Amino acid sequence: MLLNVDPFNHSSRHLNVSIKALGEVIESVGLPHFVHRLTRFLHELIPLDSAHVDRTRFDPASPLGYRCEWIGSGTVHEEQAVLDGIMTLYYDRFQSVDPLFAGIRDTSGTHLVVRDMNKLPAGEFRALIFESSHIAQECVLTKSTRHTQYSLAIVRRDDQPQFSLAELNHFRHLGDFLFPLLELHVSTAAVKRTANAMSETDPLVLFDARIASDGIRLSKREYESCRHLIAGRTVPETAEILGVRQTSAESYVQRAFAKLGVRTKRELALWARGQLAQPATE
Repeated sequence: MLLNVDPFNHSSRHLNVSIKALGEVIESVGLPHFVHRLTRFLHELIPLDSAHVDRTRFDPASPLGYRCEWIGSGTVHEEQAVLDGIMTLYYDRFQSVDPLFAGIRDTSGTHLVVRDMNKLPAGEFRALIFESSHIAQECVLTKSTRHTQYSLAIVRRDDQPQFSLAELNHFRHLGDFLFPLLELHVSTAAVKRTANAMSETDPLVLFDARIASDGIRLSKREYESCRHLIAGRTVPETAEILGVRQTSAESYVQRAFAKLGVRTKRELALWARGQLAQPATE
């Protein structure tokens, strides 16, 4: 749900922010514990369970047209190693198919989006990323220019109340001075992980390279479906991950196969490795 929160804070110009706490966040810019300090700072203002920071940049060399970089995550109640494991899984397997960003990835400006987990379709994405951690609600604040988008997400578990409109409005206006800190931190610190980063011998990397070298144009859904099949998933599993009906997933696969000149998952894998040079014929 995209919220139209007062962008100029006319109704609440005063933000009750501790100068000492803000100073600690500023002092940690560029250091490994920056996101942890930021999480604690936000928690004092808006009670939360975890916070996540990432950056998405335009990348014409990527089949998706962008590259997402995980800057870091912080937790209030959970073990950091547990949270890092879940977020590593998210950026390795699910970031590129996360529906939350689909409507705002190519936009400019500041956006506030609230995700209610009860409205997510059943499947691996919901089960492994949200249900496993008992996450009930996520609020994502993004700041986008033409080529770069910074995202700051705050999360609450199912034993906490939903974010109120007052809290969401407060979060939106905290972004006015937090995003410059995020930009500065990212410019001076190492990225924690690049989403979908793989070795050059990984079949998905080979698939991406073949797509680029042959100049084949697949739709986003066709491309995502092929990647899931190459990764060993079935069409029904792919449908669950994408949040679509199985018939729709089958249609994506059929259209992609026709463009690639393959008929089966095995031929798709061979094609990605360059071992099926010619289109398959009946």
